[in-house]
Amino acid sequence: MKAGVVGLSVALVLALAAAAFGVFVLRGGSDSAVASRDKEPTFEPLTRTDPPGDAWKEVRDVEQAPAPVEPRSQPRPEPQPEPQPETQPQPEPEPGPEPQPEPHPAATPLPVEVPDWPEPDEEELEEAREERDFGDLPSGAVLGLTIDALGVSNAPVWGSDTPEYLDRGVVHIPETSLPWTDAPQRNTFLAAHRIGYPGTESRLLFYELDKLKNGDRIILEDPDGRTFEYEVSEMFVVDPYDSWVMGQVVDRDMVTLQTCTPIPTFEKRLIVRADRI
Repeated sequence: MKAGVVGLSVALVLALAAAAFGVFVLRGGSDSAVASRDKEPTFEPLTRTDPPGDAWKEVRDVEQAPAPVEPRSQPRPEPQPEPQPETQPQPEPEPGPEPQPEPHPAATPLPVEVPDWPEPDEEELEEAREERDFGDLPSGAVLGLTIDALGVSNAPVWGSDTPEYLDRGVVHIPETSLPWTDAPQRNTFLAAHRIGYPGTESRLLFYELDKLKNGDRIILEDPDGRTFEYEVSEMFVVDPYDSWVMGQVVDRDMVTLQTCTPIPTFEKRLIVRADRI
């Protein structure tokens, strides 16, 4: 009982002492707080201290791969011209014969008199000099030719210069004019054999063409009966490939007759021209 009273007394004394100390501390703290508000606060600048170790390394042991670097575009080089091979001088060709001009198709020489074609005897020549009337024009003939000085009347003129038609009478060179051609000038070009093959219509037809004289008449007649009259104006000899004789002449409307000459070599061409009247 006495022990309990004593313990209680000690506890009470300790409680009072603790309360008094708290009041003191509280009052002193308030005064200090008031005093601290009257003073300007002071701040020390913060300083950074790097932590130990490598601060730029990931926690993992794998390093981050650097970002790929874009390649810098380089200027494209200008193309350089390819070197040309050096040309070696070619040796000059040795001079040869001068090239001959290609003959115009119409300038192809008429067939020469075949060597085995027999020359006419006097009896046949007398018959050839007589009047030779060929009658009506056969079908396919483009003209009829009449030359009174040669005794030839209405000889058929064919529109082809092939050997087959040449054996049948007179041929018209297709590349040349016809009497009715619409042109400022004309040159109707006709040809026939000087001797010809025996028994054909061309035999001796132009045998005496060289006997014509200036002023002799030449008459052409078409299948409709229209006539075109000409007068002999000139006669001359040319080579087989002198195609210029088939060309037109300014301001001339003419017919040209051609045959082989001289007898019996026939290496040239006899030309007779007659102008329209």
